[in-house]
Amino acid sequence: MPLYLDDEAIETFVYKEVAVALWAIHLHVEDVAVTPALALRLIRQYLLPLIPPEHWHVLNQKQPVTWNRIWMISSELASVLGRSNDPLLFEVGNAIELIHSHTTRPPREYTFATVIEVTYFLSMCGQLKIPVQSQIRPDREQRIDPFNFCSLCWRQPLPGRKLCTHHAPGTPLLAEGTDKRAAAARYKSGVRQKEQFDKAVNRILTKEVTEFHEGLFTPVVLLPEQGIAAWVAERRPLLWQLLGERQQEFNDGNAVGMLLDLLHSADGLPAKAQQM
Repeated sequence: MPLYLDDEAIETFVYKEVAVALWAIHLHVEDVAVTPALALRLIRQYLLPLIPPEHWHVLNQKQPVTWNRIWMISSELASVLGRSNDPLLFEVGNAIELIHSHTTRPPREYTFATVIEVTYFLSMCGQLKIPVQSQIRPDREQRIDPFNFCSLCWRQPLPGRKLCTHHAPGTPLLAEGTDKRAAAARYKSGVRQKEQFDKAVNRILTKEVTEFHEGLFTPVVLLPEQGIAAWVAERRPLLWQLLGERQQEFNDGNAVGMLLDLLHSADGLPAKAQQM
């Protein structure tokens, strides 16, 4: 799948430097299959020199190279370079977007994450040059996607399913847990609360994305490495209250473990669910 761009499409670029770079890429891949890795290598070779060095990090992040990642690069460039109001830089971003979309027929579209907050989180991390690990492998057989969530809550879904152990209607979840309701009842309860849950998440997301951009990309909206207790108390007050007496022992060293235990507690789950 070469780069499916005709002469007219390339000639629409105002800046000759961008058009020449696209032509070079077009000729390079004329008779080869374009993989995401090849696309990124050619983007770095021909388009990176057109970008001011202080912004090269957008193209040099060490993340798994996928077509979605290529699209995110064009989006991040538009965001990072937008403050300069330099039309040449916008054209570079547009060229990368064309490479993403026009290396297949019909044109490729960006595949959005299952939840919008993941999309924004990955975008923020990209702009702050924070590496993101998209998979966790506790052992050779298991592979966990930390950005994959139950359709009704924040928990990890069961393997190959869209619902977690708590909400899956066909899963006899809690042998000795605190929720004694039948699996079907838990599922129906999750469905009833879905709208309220989404509204709460979107309210927080809108506030913090706005704060992130108005604060010129300061990372205060992300969970910090230090001062986690103060951050949770200020920015997630209901979660802080839920910790109850455990607030006293909550510190930077154990914060992540305590939050996982609170929000993803495996108490009472079947053995396979506990292992996951």
